[in-house]
Amino acid sequence: MMQKTQTKTLQLLSRFALPPNSLGYCGKDSAVEKLKKCITSGVCDAVEKEISKFIVLYPYLKTISEISNRDVFDYKVVECFWLGNDLVKRAKPKHYDLLIKNFSSQGVLESVIEDLRINTPKVFLPFHLFQVLHIGVGKCSGSVPFNMDSVNNCMIRWGEVEKITKSHVLVNLYSLTVKKGCYHIIKKREKFSFDPEIIKGVKLGDMVSVHWRVPNKILEEEEIKNLEHWSCKTVEFINSGN
Repeated sequence: MMQKTQTKTLQLLSRFALPPNSLGYCGKDSAVEKLKKCITSGVCDAVEKEISKFIVLYPYLKTISEISNRDVFDYKVVECFWLGNDLVKRAKPKHYDLLIKNFSSQGVLESVIEDLRINTPKVFLPFHLFQVLHIGVGKCSGSVPFNMDSVNNCMIRWGEVEKITKSHVLVNLYSLTVKKGCYHIIKKREKFSFDPEIIKGVKLGDMVSVHWRVPNKILEEEEIKNLEHWSCKTVEFINSGN
């Protein structure tokens, strides 16, 4: 029987992997029902195998695990990539080469690998928004164009639930915009359909995360703090010109 801590880890992983997977952007088609089953029922036996096929996510988990000497599916490793935590601080610029090696092993095209080598950053943040902005949403998989719609959809956005109907929530989200060539974090109200099985018990005033237009988690105070901190740090780094 799967341990409670392992189930918690795989459920967190599934919450953020499911939205892009269900759109056909990451992982295999076989993952959709398995990820949702993990979230809703705690039956997560097939999740590790499915995640190992994600072309971007899995290399990041491998990189963070190697930097921190933790298991690939350790809770802190998964949390580091999606929401940010103190493990981000352990990454040094040299570890970017480790990420590229893991991308190559995962089957990322050699032409993309060469571009990544040329575009070596002064700072490496093994955090989801770094992938979205520095490497570029859709670049490794070729699944979506790099534009502000894709950036905001792929970004792990967060915000307060201001209205709930039977099938939709209105969320005042922290999102990105571009002004004078720089990214800025702004607040933007958006309406989303939601699955009550995915965010059970959501209520007015809750802070939720949204990924690819799917409200996917009711956030805890520490998660909000980390997500805000590392999102701001990433924007600051990108605006500095790398």
